[in-house]
Amino acid sequence: MNVLEKTKENCIHCKRCTKACDFLSKYGMDLSDFANRPDLRYSCFLCGKCKDVCPVDLDGKEISLFMRRKNPKGLKFVKFMKNNYKLRNIGKKKSKDLIFLGCNYPGFLPKTSEKIIEIGYEHGADFSVDCCKRPTHDMGGEAPLEILEKNLKSQSVERIICLCPNCYHFLKGKIYAEVISVYEYLREIGVGKKIDETCNVFFPCSDRYSRKIFEDIKYFAKDYEEPFTSIGCCGLGGGAIKQEGDVVDRWKEKMNSLDKENIYTYCSSCAGIFHNGYKRDNVKNFLTEILEVEEEPSEEFAKNVMKFKFKKHRR
Repeated sequence: MNVLEKTKENCIHCKRCTKACDFLSKYGMDLSDFANRPDLRYSCFLCGKCKDVCPVDLDGKEISLFMRRKNPKGLKFVKFMKNNYKLRNIGKKKSKDLIFLGCNYPGFLPKTSEKIIEIGYEHGADFSVDCCKRPTHDMGGEAPLEILEKNLKSQSVERIICLCPNCYHFLKGKIYAEVISVYEYLREIGVGKKIDETCNVFFPCSDRYSRKIFEDIKYFAKDYEEPFTSIGCCGLGGGAIKQEGDVVDRWKEKMNSLDKENIYTYCSSCAGIFHNGYKRDNVKNFLTEILEVEEEPSEEFAKNVMKFKFKKHRR
């Protein structure tokens, strides 16, 4: 039984998912209805909010991914760019630990990325700029990890240290190397300041429900609140913003109406869209604050990524 059949058979039509999800609400659907709407497969933000409230454990993310894999759209360019990442920068020096910047942190938070590279060097860890392949997976394509693993093995990497929560959750358990978050690493090496203000946290979709990464962030941020639970996603999840810009506008309105003193997150993409798209000037990235870097999310994403492609590694 595939996920569409399972959903149609087990849905009890309680409409909890519809109330929780602005995308489902817009179309007046529950998950059973969504399973009959392949035309909306790229309108789901893959945030997981529906699964969190579903009493029978149905999952709109899996419905969307199943339909995307059956009939992919716009996949060719993503595969071309991401599967063998065109802006990759990996070193040649052997490195047991590797600072895995991913592909978005260098673009949105270049100063923060530079700082963690320097800290890594001080503790014997090289860095890489590479894609975890989740973008291909989320668009409905195969996400082969062989090239990534080959590059890791060429440096004798035993452990990768992920800045990006998407990279962390997508790679953990899928590759031979151990995968840890940068916050676990900072605790381990005794680096980073404690944040002394109350943090209003927006949880990125990939870590919102497991909180595996946030467990280590709490070491640095004891005082926090969760005021943004009504906002399903920052807007960049699943590539759905192209189809559902009005849903993202609704989330923007919700965030602006809350008007909190600060917005803390630990996903560079969330930080980027909140600052550059929502036009919030109070966005703070946990890693940036912990490392005491003065930086707002950059609007020069492409320029920054190109600089990191050609950044030299220490010999």
